[in-house]
Amino acid sequence: MVRIMGLTIIDNHNIYQKDVIGNVRKAQEDSHDIAALTPNGDVFVVCDGMGGHVGGKQASSIAVKSIIDYLKKEKYPQPTQALNEALQFANMQILGYANAHPELKGMGTTACIVLLQDSEAYIAHVGDSRIYLYLGKEKQLHRITKDHSYVQTLVDAGQITDEEAEHHPNKNRILKALGIKPDLSPTFNKVQPKNGDVFLICSDGLSGMISDSIITDVLSQKNEIAEKGDALINLALEAGGTDNITVELIQIANSPHTKSQFRSFNPKSGASSPKTPMIKKILIILGAIIVLALFSVLANKLIQNKRSENQLQDLKNQIESVESKRNSLQKKYDEKKTGLGEIEEKMKEREDGITKSSNENSRKVYEGQLKNLQAEKQVLSEGIESDSIKLASLKSQIDSLNNELKKYQQNESNNNRKRSGK
Repeated sequence: MVRIMGLTIIDNHNIYQKDVIGNVRKAQEDSHDIAALTPNGDVFVVCDGMGGHVGGKQASSIAVKSIIDYLKKEKYPQPTQALNEALQFANMQILGYANAHPELKGMGTTACIVLLQDSEAYIAHVGDSRIYLYLGKEKQLHRITKDHSYVQTLVDAGQITDEEAEHHPNKNRILKALGIKPDLSPTFNKVQPKNGDVFLICSDGLSGMISDSIITDVLSQKNEIAEKGDALINLALEAGGTDNITVELIQIANSPHTKSQFRSFNPKSGASSPKTPMIKKILIILGAIIVLALFSVLANKLIQNKRSENQLQDLKNQIESVESKRNSLQKKYDEKKTGLGEIEEKMKEREDGITKSSNENSRKVYEGQLKNLQAEKQVLSEGIESDSIKLASLKSQIDSLNNELKKYQQNESNNNRKRSGK
């Protein structure tokens, strides 16, 4: 299939996708897929399941299918809203499946999505699968997603380095995933790539095995995109291949932008540094301690404020999305209720006609009309009942999110008073 308009031409030259089980795992728990020309653009998804080889695979498969199906349904005015609602829908589908299959309790999955629409790329992710942007002209690799993981919080707090995080014993402990709880807070990003740039979407079976500098070296080679993808997977296998490995590569070939625009989580993630002698390391550490003693209070406050702002905005975005969905459903529900009342009035008229009519043919006509109205009433009643259940579920979600928002704001208010010494 060839995309005529947009950022890329979807063919074997610009797109690569592949997954392998690896050297240790006995089953594939990753899932991935590509959907071209949906009403919302071209969709690329990678999910890494968890909860055992059965539950993990089921969760990742449900997530990929649900996300793509949702984005295929209709055109949404805001791409970020479309991505958020698709992830919320996938989350509820996994939760529902787990409730129906108690033996799979604990199943969940990460999710990474790249949505190409017109001249923009929209990013969404949950968990520790990653999306990178490789700048073809500059030969630089940028990590544009930040892992929702325990070790990432340690990196953010300055307790460990990014390199140490890759070997930390709690490396696989993630803080966000689809299928864990009803309230889901994805992270979003927007990118304007230029021609020659390459998006890499991967599970941690790749990023956990080979460094960003090695990924940069592979993507810098002058060969086909498929050869680069195979090389990345082979290097991860040679490094141990302890997890399932999934890779999707999207090379941009039809962009109007002359300069790449994006927010980079780690703008120097493609650079490598030489090993430092031990004595020099000690001197550097001592110097760092002195500097940290002077600026740690300010740095911690800035980190806390930024993290609080992001968490608060995530909650507000999620509440707005669910309220929008509920308002739309409420409108349809009210229309059905009005229609039901009109049908009941018509049924009363037909019943009166049957009672009062002395003509047998007239009675038969009224009876036929009454039968049709009863069938319409049944369909509307079932629709109203179904919508009522969905509205109650959405109201419960909104109440839960609002309670969480109030608690969060109260905690922030208490923390601010403590920090100000009041």
